[in-house]
Amino acid sequence: MGKISHIFYRALPLSCFSRIAGFIASVPLPRFILYPFIAWFIKKYGVNKEEFEEPEGGFRSFNSFFTRTLKPNARPINTSLDTIVSPVDARIDQFGRIESTTLIQAKGIYYSLENLVPSPRYAHFIDGEFMTLYLAPSDYHRIHSPVDGVIEGFLHVPGKLVTVQESMVQRFPRLFECNERIITFIRTSHGMVGVCKVGATNVGKISLSYDAHVTNKTFRSIKEKIYAEAEKKFVSRGQEIGVFNLGSTVILLFEKGIIEFCGCMVGKKVRMGEKIAEYRN
Repeated sequence: MGKISHIFYRALPLSCFSRIAGFIASVPLPRFILYPFIAWFIKKYGVNKEEFEEPEGGFRSFNSFFTRTLKPNARPINTSLDTIVSPVDARIDQFGRIESTTLIQAKGIYYSLENLVPSPRYAHFIDGEFMTLYLAPSDYHRIHSPVDGVIEGFLHVPGKLVTVQESMVQRFPRLFECNERIITFIRTSHGMVGVCKVGATNVGKISLSYDAHVTNKTFRSIKEKIYAEAEKKFVSRGQEIGVFNLGSTVILLFEKGIIEFCGCMVGKKVRMGEKIAEYRN
């Protein structure tokens, strides 16, 4: 994609389109319309019908299907000591060292930690580690904690809703700095972990499971909320912390020297609860 194409794409009212798509996906539909569409989606994207639970009374909208929950034990959580697990079903797009404050988006394309996390809390992750996880349409779209820890707060950054498909990630400079996002800060006994939930085209809403009043539509300017001590919530590995209403990307951030990735490769598919790293002793 050339420079002119980038300018044209930036000029599109993607946020408006995406909000409309999100609204349409959440509209209750008659079963005779909704279920054939769900069946088409399952077939086209290879969704495993045996894994998910159908709510009592059935799905009422496409979004209720898209944000479906899984059957008990469909995603066993690795409980080994000092383990970090994948927070989502996804493809590993990038992982490795944060070079001072620089992260790699794709080959030859970099972006800034300070711009990704425009808060003094970005300093926790200088020279740390990161992993970028891409959720395909067929994936389970609830987001879980990768670690045991205490949720200290979150940062909401309004922005564009550019598609995060591989072709765009490889060509659109600083895409993750540009897109809307909500970052959850989790304090562990080893250090701070950031779970950055990045919006994209047709992501109508990102919601937080630990703060029911907050979605990416709650605030239209940068908003950081750090909970008072009594409000801070403990989360266990595998506990739900958010939901993508239609698909997107998660970027994990870790403090310097606290973790080591295990068995990870770019392009590898991982499932929520699967070991991706471990704490260094």
